[in-house]
Amino acid sequence: MSQTAQDFFRKGITFCEEGKFEDAIGLFDKAHDLDKSNTDVLYNRARAHFRLGNFQQAINDFTLLLAYQSKNAFYYSERGVAWHLSGENLKALEDLDKAASLEPQKPFRYSSRAFIKERLGDLRGALADYEKAIALDPEDAVAYNNKGLIEEKLGYLDSSKKSFAKADQFDPKKTGTTHPEEAASVSPGPRRKNDPPEAEKDPLTFGTYFSTWKQLLTSRKEQKEFISFIKTLGRRKS
Repeated sequence: MSQTAQDFFRKGITFCEEGKFEDAIGLFDKAHDLDKSNTDVLYNRARAHFRLGNFQQAINDFTLLLAYQSKNAFYYSERGVAWHLSGENLKALEDLDKAASLEPQKPFRYSSRAFIKERLGDLRGALADYEKAIALDPEDAVAYNNKGLIEEKLGYLDSSKKSFAKADQFDPKKTGTTHPEEAASVSPGPRRKNDPPEAEKDPLTFGTYFSTWKQLLTSRKEQKEFISFIKTLGRRKS
């Protein structure tokens, strides 16, 4: 009996859960050959490519996904990360601009864009984005911290001290609370049929320059490390 696209897809999901990402991609390729418009296949293949560091392939899959869902901020954000990891920060910024325009009320959109702006040397633009993020989430300890770091670089020392004080005030390690974006399922693993990407609340798709940047289908602990690195990049040592 011949296998269907869903047969290959389901087996690919199993391989992802087992950490066999190369095998999973092979099965997702077969599923895609049989069903070109299946966005679940494209999404999970993109995530598997991310996990292996195949960022150009991930870009290709998110581009295909955006052809089907041109107003999906999550896909723009994910593709923006891949562009950044490929050394294309201007293209990354374009995608993060689009994500922010589609979801202007989400503070995460501005925090993630601020990272790219800082990498491009646009410190004032990064500062403005952190201020927007804080306006939307006044208890975002990490946004305050990163805002303070930018202010230090710009020579705004009095403002930076105030930002660091706010960061300390809302520091989840001191208060025992968890940042809303850390509480969300940042990278929930393989998406199955009919699971919309919108269920992934404020997915933070940046991570470390080492292994956790690729931890897109792994444990909750790694997800928290994944989300915290980008937002705490350069965080002051206590």
